[in-house]
Amino acid sequence: MKVITYLIYFIASIFLVVVVGATTTATTTPATPKNSISESYFAIRTDVRKCSSCGGFFLREIGSSNKTEIYVKSLNQVSETVKESQYKFAPNFNVVVKGQITNDNTIVVSQIFRLLPKINSTINIDLEIDNFYTTINPNGNENTTTIEIKKLNSNKPSMKVKSIKNSNDDIFFIPTDWLSYKVNSAQSVYTITKSKNSKTTTTIDYMFISLPDPKFSPKVLIPVICKNETVPTYTSSAARCLIFSGCVHPGPCPFMIPVCPDGYTKSSYPIKPNACPHYSCLPSFLSQ
Repeated sequence: MKVITYLIYFIASIFLVVVVGATTTATTTPATPKNSISESYFAIRTDVRKCSSCGGFFLREIGSSNKTEIYVKSLNQVSETVKESQYKFAPNFNVVVKGQITNDNTIVVSQIFRLLPKINSTINIDLEIDNFYTTINPNGNENTTTIEIKKLNSNKPSMKVKSIKNSNDDIFFIPTDWLSYKVNSAQSVYTITKSKNSKTTTTIDYMFISLPDPKFSPKVLIPVICKNETVPTYTSSAARCLIFSGCVHPGPCPFMIPVCPDGYTKSSYPIKPNACPHYSCLPSFLSQ
């Protein structure tokens, strides 16, 4: 009788170990993407509904004519580099992400882009959803100097154009070398004016710049100590990184101070020869 009792206890113990082990494995297995082959680009809007199961994001897949939205409960970055305030609660579909939807209904993103505000114009995602591109070769190849641009979420061959014009160039005091850098270094996605002749100048209608920006610059400048009543001055790279350019004596400066349009904030840094402020109008979300 004792033998039978011990045998029952032994079998029950094995059963508990198997069940508990299986349960533990199931709860600790990390979420995996539904599509592990490649990432996709999505335009997103924040779920502003007030309910216990709300608060995530609605996604529209770029390159798709389907207006049905995909709902995810959260957005997780591969590396936490972009502040939540720069993408959450942005105007509807003013943010594009590159990422994968996981099997636990979240999206894991590797890149986040935000729309540069346009004067008196808002994006209509239904009209633009199938018209997103990025630059894949800004200098052409050994046989041509044309620029190659690629349609997002598409298997179509790249397009070749002679030059790219940016419609945001008409905003006074926006750094045009910065816009060119964003386009040519694949640090942006954009919609274009379609032309029958793809070898002519292509115009960017709506441009989404990658975040964070600047990406490769230190968050805090190394303090510079100038002597003999001089002050530090700087130059700015195309990537918007400030570079120390020497100590100078302050001098008279022009009185012209720019007024930036809606959606843009005035920024400045001192430059040679008199340490006068060099002004720029930059998208306000960069300072959030």
